[in-house]
Amino acid sequence: MADTVQFYMEEMIPEMRDLEQKGIFSKTEIKSIIKQRQKFEYALKRRISKKADFLRYIEYEMNLEALRKKRRARMVSDTKKSISDYAGPRRIFFIYKRCLIKFKGDISIWLQYIDFAKKNGATRTLGKIFAQAIQLHPTNEKMWILAAAWEWEENANIVAARVLLQRAIRLNTTTENLWHEYFRLELVYIAKILARRQVLGIDASNKEVEDDLMEDDEVDTDNMIKLPGVTGEEYSEFLKEDDAKEEESKKSSKAKQGKKEKKKREALTEEKAEALQTEKNPVLRGDIAMIVFRNGIETIPASFSFRKGFLDIANSFIKPKPLKEDSIQEIYESIEQDFKDLPEARALVARRAIDAFKVDEEGYAMGIAETVKGFWAACESGDVKMFELFAQNMTWEYRKTKEENLKLYFSKMIDRIFSTANKKKIHSEALYLLHVNWMLSSSTQSFDAISKKALAVLDKAVAEHPESTALTIQQIRLLRSFSRSEQIARLPEIFARALKIHTESFEVWREYATFLRTAYREEDMTKEQVEEAFLEAVRITTTLLPDVTEERADIGLIKQSVSGWFLDWMYETEGIDGVRRLYQSLMKRSLPDLGFFMACVQLEKENSVDQPESRKAIAMLYEKAIHTNEKNEDTYLSFLKFLNETGQIEAANKVMWRAGKAVENNDAFSQRYSELLEGQWVEPSFGVTKLELDMDVDAEDVTMSS
Repeated sequence: MADTVQFYMEEMIPEMRDLEQKGIFSKTEIKSIIKQRQKFEYALKRRISKKADFLRYIEYEMNLEALRKKRRARMVSDTKKSISDYAGPRRIFFIYKRCLIKFKGDISIWLQYIDFAKKNGATRTLGKIFAQAIQLHPTNEKMWILAAAWEWEENANIVAARVLLQRAIRLNTTTENLWHEYFRLELVYIAKILARRQVLGIDASNKEVEDDLMEDDEVDTDNMIKLPGVTGEEYSEFLKEDDAKEEESKKSSKAKQGKKEKKKREALTEEKAEALQTEKNPVLRGDIAMIVFRNGIETIPASFSFRKGFLDIANSFIKPKPLKEDSIQEIYESIEQDFKDLPEARALVARRAIDAFKVDEEGYAMGIAETVKGFWAACESGDVKMFELFAQNMTWEYRKTKEENLKLYFSKMIDRIFSTANKKKIHSEALYLLHVNWMLSSSTQSFDAISKKALAVLDKAVAEHPESTALTIQQIRLLRSFSRSEQIARLPEIFARALKIHTESFEVWREYATFLRTAYREEDMTKEQVEEAFLEAVRITTTLLPDVTEERADIGLIKQSVSGWFLDWMYETEGIDGVRRLYQSLMKRSLPDLGFFMACVQLEKENSVDQPESRKAIAMLYEKAIHTNEKNEDTYLSFLKFLNETGQIEAANKVMWRAGKAVENNDAFSQRYSELLEGQWVEPSFGVTKLELDMDVDAEDVTMSS
């Protein structure tokens, strides 16, 4: 190991000498560089090398190279390159190679390596990197796409880019992104060629292309100097009568040869003209791209998102359009045929007339009529999803357009959609939410008037869909914008029902806590009533099952937040005495979690740390917090920090001894404790966050929440 490190160190000697001679680094700096590199090299030569060691070494070398370049740029007098100009990047490449020998399977390192090679313009090296990466990770679509993009964008090699993506698809037949990127590559290539032809004037019109290529006799005389003409009589004066026969024989031979050359030239120009015409060129016509599309949907026939992806790529090009209208029509027809029962597909087909134009283009208005007709035809089946998509699409168009007549048209159309759905008794949670949101955001009536109509719709919606959390929260938030008397008359009953059905909804509990605090502030409820309500809320949330799955991730947040809101309210109303009474009461009923105890510790510290009573209470709370999770290092460190700051050294030693036995890694914990003593340790929040409860609701808040 030492011999290898020494060998690497000796290889640096010419580079270091060059840096010193040029005055880029001083002797002291060079010694420091050598020492740091030696330290990194020994770290890489450990029995079990770590990825972090390689990355730290690479980061150090990159920073060093950046510094060298800055200093080198200041040396205007010496512009000749030498070994020190190449050694830095070469060493970074070498470290990356060594790293990837150890960690071949780490995609992130390969991506960093590729990025570094691109920035340094290492074209040959980059080709080798891509070859190695693809060989080791043939199922990683990102590697194939990056390699193909590099071949096309950097090397302008469309053939190599095609070959790479074809191989990628052959190995990863069902990877949708590869099919999409190959389709995109062909369209980008076509668009680039068409744009170039427009600049050159080749595709000004088909007639012009044909005239320029097929008729060589026509010349642009406006840009040529006209020579004086020679008449037949003047020409005959130069001819001698005695060689008339000889001239006639020459003319006949030249005429035959001219006819042959003219036929040959005409054949050649016709061939060129045919090849240069966009309509007759299979590549420029988009045939290859459509072959990719057909093979893709044959391989992955049942994915609507896959099919729609091709359409999105084709529509993303503005001018020139690489795909002709018949090709785009084929994509739409395939979607309509294969997904005729899917509402999203039917909506996409109906939107075609709108998607073909921008909002400010002339054909947009005609497209609206055709699109609306298509949506109404799709809605005849009575599918509630079609009505949702119809309302969504019309609302999007209403937001996009600025023309008042169009806005009025869309507004009436949206009202008609909801009215028709209501008459046919076609309802859903999403449709109700769309309706309420539309009413609150676009009505010209006063908010008081429209909010009552919206509340009537929400009451009906919640009655039909009591399990919908979104509808319930919308109903609560809308009611909170009403007068206090109307809130007190209805909200308690709504919360009583909601907290039974939506016990695991964080937003419902948040609204409930907001209601309790607002009711106390407005003197609609007494302190005893609010306290009793909070205690009942804590009891309900404590009985919730643990958040062991991702679907129930909000459970822990609900438990912690409800008790935290209760704690904040008690501190605001009774101060530290109320907080102490609360946590002592809760500890008798159940054992709160770590976040609750640490919130109590924080409030006790804010009150006082000098009084013996406060210190005793803080120590007790820390003990309870440790009891909830005896392996949590941060709790021990927070306790130790408090004891050291208050001069309780003996107690700190006892806690340190207990922690050493409880934590999983005693050495790491000791290191963190040393950082604490040096003032480098940052105390975490322990999940204790002061959630700002929204005390007042206005019209904009109600609209945004939907």
